[in-house]
Amino acid sequence: MDEMTLVDRMSKLQTIDELVDLSKEIGKPLSYNDADKLFGRINQCQNDAAELSGDTVSKLAKEAFDI
Repeated sequence: MDEMTLVDRMSKLQTIDELVDLSKEIGKPLSYNDADKLFGRINQCQNDAAELSGDTVSKLAKEAFDI
């Protein structure tokens, strides 16, 4: 999966289970606990203040999945 597709899908996640499924789909499975932490960070990134400080879903995707 290319980076843009992954970032788009991560931005649209509604549940932790969806993130766990996505991580398995790309071959980098996350534990439920790790997915919970990442899901929280994804949600925090989706506001203007976070993006202004440099926190983005793209950055998280690179950190979490080594893309």
